[in-house]
Amino acid sequence: MLKVYVFKSLPPFLWGYTRDIRAMWALEECGIPYETVGLDCGPNGLQDETWFEELNPFKQVPTVDDDGYVLTESGAILLYLAEKSGKLIPSDLQGRAQVYRWLITSLNNIEPFALPIFFADLQGDSNPPMKALRPWHVGILDRFFPAIDQMLKTQPFVTGTEFTVADIALTGVLRELRKTEILREYPNIENYRHRCEERPAFVKVLNAYEDRLGIARGSAR
Repeated sequence: MLKVYVFKSLPPFLWGYTRDIRAMWALEECGIPYETVGLDCGPNGLQDETWFEELNPFKQVPTVDDDGYVLTESGAILLYLAEKSGKLIPSDLQGRAQVYRWLITSLNNIEPFALPIFFADLQGDSNPPMKALRPWHVGILDRFFPAIDQMLKTQPFVTGTEFTVADIALTGVLRELRKTEILREYPNIENYRHRCEERPAFVKVLNAYEDRLGIARGSAR
């Protein structure tokens, strides 16, 4: 059975932000049986899990082990699970290319600017350089979000009418901004995020995530 390495403990500031949610969400949507292997994460990461370096030299979560085939990086894992199951990705080349396009857009054009905003808000005055750069990062996102917001006004998901792994990637990235003021300016994007998070597979995964961490229901929302 496929193993997915996930967190079983986290500092509170990371609750609901970690990328293992993306992998487990895809597994549930694709109907692939799996078992979780929990790792403890302290403030400085997986410093005590030295054995994990054999599977992932960067000691990052998620990692999957599919009967000896080990894969890291959440974007690669999402595409692998979709291709493995034949779900959450079109069968034609051009349709798949659109999924690749939007998954890459999420991880290359949105997340590099969303994450610094998250850390700027988290660290506040303790990190003046990051705080000072926050408006610049917001400005970069304002180059991308208007077009995405307009697109989502007329279609439910980023590639059209069907939910794909590209939506898991983008929703995962948007969750990094869910406690900021930024998405309030883009109602179609915010409605899209909520629509994706209302899917039964996501609800199941997030409930299991909170249970595994031993935190109250709703703490990772």
